[in-house]
Amino acid sequence: MRIKGVFLLLFLLVLACAGVQKKSKLRDNSKTDVKIHNQYWHTQRDNVNLYSAIDIPLTQLVFQKENDHFFSDINFTVVISKDEDNIQVFRQSWSEKIIESYYEDTRNRDNIFRTDLNISLPPGDYKYFLNIQDKDSRENLQQTLDISLQEIEFLGTALPFTKDNNAEYNLLEPTQEKIDTLFLRCQVNLADTTDRELFYKISSMDSAIDSGNVSIHFASPFNVYYIPIPFGYEEQDHYTVELLYHSDKQKTEFEFGKQNRKYWTTDIKEVVGVMRYIFPTYSEYKELKDLDKKDQWKKIDAYWKSKDPTPDTPDNPLLEELNNRARFVNKNFSVLMQGWRSDRGRIYIIYGEPHFIDEGYQNDMGYQFQKWVYPNGKEFIFIDRTMSGDYTLYKERF
Repeated sequence: MRIKGVFLLLFLLVLACAGVQKKSKLRDNSKTDVKIHNQYWHTQRDNVNLYSAIDIPLTQLVFQKENDHFFSDINFTVVISKDEDNIQVFRQSWSEKIIESYYEDTRNRDNIFRTDLNISLPPGDYKYFLNIQDKDSRENLQQTLDISLQEIEFLGTALPFTKDNNAEYNLLEPTQEKIDTLFLRCQVNLADTTDRELFYKISSMDSAIDSGNVSIHFASPFNVYYIPIPFGYEEQDHYTVELLYHSDKQKTEFEFGKQNRKYWTTDIKEVVGVMRYIFPTYSEYKELKDLDKKDQWKKIDAYWKSKDPTPDTPDNPLLEELNNRARFVNKNFSVLMQGWRSDRGRIYIIYGEPHFIDEGYQNDMGYQFQKWVYPNGKEFIFIDRTMSGDYTLYKERF
């Protein structure tokens, strides 16, 4: 009880944040978190194979409950057009059913669904259009890219892969733990049979951390190789690997590393957003928001270390209480937005579990209300105006 009291006292210093505009889960197409990983190599001089991998965070999708699992039915459409005259040269549509056993897995930003395809095209400049439609909500996620498929002299574009226990190559995922070897898939047209050595350099935050040479000792279809690069780094960071062979240089960038496990999520944007409820002033939140990702984690770690009521132990009860509250609201209040963004989520994170909840009344328009009552006399009344289970703050009483 003492810890809960200290935590409540800490949060009583927090200024109430402004209301959050409601959005659907498939929202703001211009800021989608969908990632497209494209790579190409020549199969003939006048023909190119374009490999396209599409990653969708599960939090971008709408899941329905069915018996003992949750599912999302998604339609994909990829359209490629000639850049100069907008003539469509490729179109493919397909459907996927994504199934998860637990609701928490559908709300975990680390979980992605990946689908891929190979497209045969002549060299040239193209517009790449992706549309992802949720079959139930009929809402869309869209992305448009400019792609240039040029003739490869020595080095083609590269993508990072790992090798599993079955000796299968898989496109690198940011949430993977430590790996010993990174495999860059790349087309390499050797200058001659004796000139087989490539130079590589690994950088992090624009600082070189390793470099060396690697040789190709065998033949491969279309000269596409999985080039082994020693990679024993664990720290979560943005990495760049450069390959150099004769006059060609290829740069591959990716996020990788052991995730920060102190918090309920590894998504720094979400943790920073919740810290807005914690800081006594908006200026402190603004200062945190303007930092780069690495410094944001450092500042948040320092803040919770300074608030630890048991600094001589490895546990921080206040931080664990915050984690429990954030997990609870994301699990129970994620309706039209992530639970932590909702009004009930904000109040729950700040004040904790209410002493009593009254949800047995509605107005003459049929809107359902909830009243949360706390032991200190605070009351918060929420209303479900959309009749969807998403309650927004209607009135506060102190």
